[in-house]
Amino acid sequence: MHPMRAVFGRAIWLVAAVVMVTACAPAAPAVAPTPVTAPTIDVATLVEAAATITPEAIGREVHAIAHDSTMGRQTPSEELEKVAVYLAHRFSEIGVEPAGDDGTFIHRWEWDRVILDRDATVIQVPGQETPAPAYQADYFLIPGPRPALEAPLFYAGTAGEVQRLPAAAQGSLVVFDLPGAELDLEWQQRLGASLAPAAAAAGVILVLDPDLPRDILAQLAAMTGEQQGPMPIVGIAEEAAVGLVAAAGGDLTAARAAGPGRLGDARVEIRYERAREVHYPPNVVAMRRGSDPTLQDTYVLITAHFDHLGVGEPDERGDSIFNGADDNASGTAALIKIASAFMALPEAPARSVVFLAVSGEEHGLLGSQAFAEDPTIPLQRVVANINLDMIGRTSPDTVIAIGQEYSTLEQFLQRVVDRPDLGLTVIEDPVPEQMFFFRSDQLSFIQRGIPAVFFTTGDHEDYHQQSDRPELIDTDKLARVARLAFHLAHEIAMDPQAPDWTPEGWREVQQKLGGL
Repeated sequence: MHPMRAVFGRAIWLVAAVVMVTACAPAAPAVAPTPVTAPTIDVATLVEAAATITPEAIGREVHAIAHDSTMGRQTPSEELEKVAVYLAHRFSEIGVEPAGDDGTFIHRWEWDRVILDRDATVIQVPGQETPAPAYQADYFLIPGPRPALEAPLFYAGTAGEVQRLPAAAQGSLVVFDLPGAELDLEWQQRLGASLAPAAAAAGVILVLDPDLPRDILAQLAAMTGEQQGPMPIVGIAEEAAVGLVAAAGGDLTAARAAGPGRLGDARVEIRYERAREVHYPPNVVAMRRGSDPTLQDTYVLITAHFDHLGVGEPDERGDSIFNGADDNASGTAALIKIASAFMALPEAPARSVVFLAVSGEEHGLLGSQAFAEDPTIPLQRVVANINLDMIGRTSPDTVIAIGQEYSTLEQFLQRVVDRPDLGLTVIEDPVPEQMFFFRSDQLSFIQRGIPAVFFTTGDHEDYHQQSDRPELIDTDKLARVARLAFHLAHEIAMDPQAPDWTPEGWREVQQKLGGL
């Protein structure tokens, strides 16, 4: 299995968190009530219901959600709205009840969006005739509170290795080298570590590793342009940085050899304009109401995001649509078929099961955070979250259950993993240092004390590329992962004892949330 890369979709919200510090303090885990009755069901009946999740059926859902006509399901977009209508229609056909706003399947959330004007965003040496770096192609920008400034450049060294800057750096645009060919945890920590010593600076310029894929810059720009830092923070490609420093009269290579000091005599200008837009994107919410008179008011929450990256520049084949078949039409298709399997049971489980398809994940988990802040069910009575994100590729018989070790969900999972219709090896996070447990929609519920597990099958070369297309999905594997999630959700929904964090796991989760 390929190691998972920490890139834009599941990592860049942390860049914003570094400069905004907006993470919620985790709430104490909820205590579930004792049931009045506890229905029972044999495994054969569960396997029969799970058998409705066939490779053919789940493949059809992936093709519908990730079809070229949905144009990459950008948040917000007309196509995202059409997919939300499709999901609501499918839930209605299945027979689960609406659990959104005002008796509908739709839950809308407000997005007060501030967008940088690409053509009015500038970093340059005023008066120079040499071409200035191009926003999105050569650099990304986290804007500061002022729309324009001019300041000299000061080379500081390598981000993460500088504890204090000399007084001469005060009021300058401080330049750091930011090593790292991937947006992993170390990359993010180095970025964050550059800000503290630069507190008295006019801004920070991070010279990116030449091995960092250049196409990530446009994706980073799309996210960071909507944020605001305490000062402007620029991430610029090596080649563009060399040219900018030269235009200011400096030599970046010589500065690296000499150590901290002024870079040229000219001042560098950073300027931008922003426009404000208010959108109301959709989440889609459905429920299979529980059968126990008491436990039906507690909930197992299954989540998947249905948005993706929309349309971008054409690739070498001329394809400009980011179909997002694995990311995350796969998880959304599983959500639909899991709902169908629950409706195929002769009786509902004791607890209610909620199916939540969220938008805005690719912009920083916005839809799930909005639902957690303004839920249509009492969130304090949600006993567990199962999140499905990228579950249709890589090793055909392996699935990663990220975060299982932090709670008794690990024991629930062990009870169902050997069921005869699965044929899956379930493993723990192979790269825990990347902190993927805190990088998809389950974070919105972990922050509120809800035990969670994140099912994924890992990264692949088509991640966030136009080539993530429906025909590459392993529908047999996808169906089996969906059945696993169904069995786990049912096991939780039937057990009078709700999942809970282990003491050690809860302490570690709190520490890591605090560290973000």
